[in-house]
Amino acid sequence: MNTPITFNLAIGSRKPHSGTQKVCPFCHPEKLTGILEQKGDIIWLMNKFPVFEKTWPTVIIETADHNAELTTYEPQKLHDVISFGLSHWLELENDRRFKSVIYFKNYGPGSGGSQRHPHSQIIGLEEYDYRDNLLGENFFGPVVHEDEDCYATISDYPLSCMGELNVTLKKDASPEKFADTIQKLARFVLNDFPLPCTSYNIFFYHVKHHINAKIFPRYSASPLYMGYRITHVMDKESQKRMMDMLASDKYFGEPAIR
Repeated sequence: MNTPITFNLAIGSRKPHSGTQKVCPFCHPEKLTGILEQKGDIIWLMNKFPVFEKTWPTVIIETADHNAELTTYEPQKLHDVISFGLSHWLELENDRRFKSVIYFKNYGPGSGGSQRHPHSQIIGLEEYDYRDNLLGENFFGPVVHEDEDCYATISDYPLSCMGELNVTLKKDASPEKFADTIQKLARFVLNDFPLPCTSYNIFFYHVKHHINAKIFPRYSASPLYMGYRITHVMDKESQKRMMDMLASDKYFGEPAIR
């Protein structure tokens, strides 16, 4: 069992928030500091508010367009953003300062993020290995899409929430269709998920030589999970309707593999 990471409330209380700030800091790249790399309007920089102790926190500003969002990116923009994030995440995994490195993205008021402007985060963890909290079963479930580069499933053994969606990148495959699949699943969450949903998280995992992504629909957490860490899955009929929608021409346009 891992020891919890410490959250510094003094720093956290100073973080700007889209709901209260008058000016978005990510809309003014000329004022940014701690820039690590820039590719077009994608900017990787140090996080000015390192709320988690014993970590190396960074932010990727994905676009100059404040009102954009991953589900609305054009294909080339989507591929550039995901490839940029994956490459730097995997690069940092080789840094001996870190026990593990996490890469994730928040969107929407229920996602836990503080900034509306499209961004993602890569954080080096000095003393915490996130993989200790995972089981291979967390990525298993009915296949809703498969192509030559990746496949997508609905979690039979979710980490936390009902309706978790997984995407697994196949060995030596291109990340472009991986990114396309993530985008379609995020669109499904916002537009056609069985429960009304305005927020999501995307988390990336590198476990046993496999790269996976999880798309978490964000809605009110179950008290069973909050109090007892008891996860749950949806009933079979609801899951069937979900898989049928994903198999429609609106998303993948192919029969789901049940």
